[in-house]
Amino acid sequence: MGTVTIAATYGAGGSLIGPAVAKRLKLPFIDRAIPVELAEKLHGPLVAALADESTAGSTVGRVLNSALGFTGLFAGVPLGDEQRGVVPDVGATEHAIRGLADAGGAVILGRAGVFVLKGRPDVFHVRLDGGVEARRHAAMEREGLDYKSATRLQQATDQARRSYVAHFYPRAGAWEDPRHYHLILDSTAISIDTCVELITRAAKDVFGRLAVT
Repeated sequence: MGTVTIAATYGAGGSLIGPAVAKRLKLPFIDRAIPVELAEKLHGPLVAALADESTAGSTVGRVLNSALGFTGLFAGVPLGDEQRGVVPDVGATEHAIRGLADAGGAVILGRAGVFVLKGRPDVFHVRLDGGVEARRHAAMEREGLDYKSATRLQQATDQARRSYVAHFYPRAGAWEDPRHYHLILDSTAISIDTCVELITRAAKDVFGRLAVT
C-alpha cells in the first residue's frame, strides 16, 4: 500500500481523522509524539534555549532529550549513549517509522513523519490546519474546555511542535511550509468525515499510480 503522514495543529482534529483514515486504508495507526500536557510544559524552556546559541550544546540537549523520553520523538539527529541518558531507545522511533513504511505502510500522526519519510514516493503527506479561533472553539467542543484553557493549550502545543521541527530539521524550513505536503485541509471548515474521505481517496490515487509504474 503506502504510508500517510499527518501533521496537525492543535484543534485541527488529527486524533480523530488519523485513526479513521487508517481504518479506511486498512493500515496500522501510529499516534502523535507530543502530548498536549507535555507540550505546554516544554515550549517555554525549549524556545528560550533555542534562542540562546551559547547553550545549544547543553540546555537544548537536556530539554529535548528529556522530552524525547516522554514523547518517543526522534527526528533524525543521532544521539550518543551519553546524550540519551535514561532514554537509550529514542533513536529507535525514527528507525521504526521507516520500518513501517518499508513493511507496507501506516498512517502516522505527528512524530515528524513528514520529515522522517521526506522524499519517498510511497508516502503521502497531509497537513490539517484552520484558523486559530476556529481551532480553539473546536477544541472547546471536543475536549470540554473553556476558552482560556483552549487558548493556552493551542499556543503552547503549536509552539512546541514548531520548535521541535525547527531544531531537528533546520534545513527543511518552516513546519507550516505548504511545499512539505501533498494535501492541506482546513479541518475546521470541512467536516471530519469529508476530510477522511478526501485523504483516503487522494492516498489511494497516489499509491495506485505507484502500483502501475
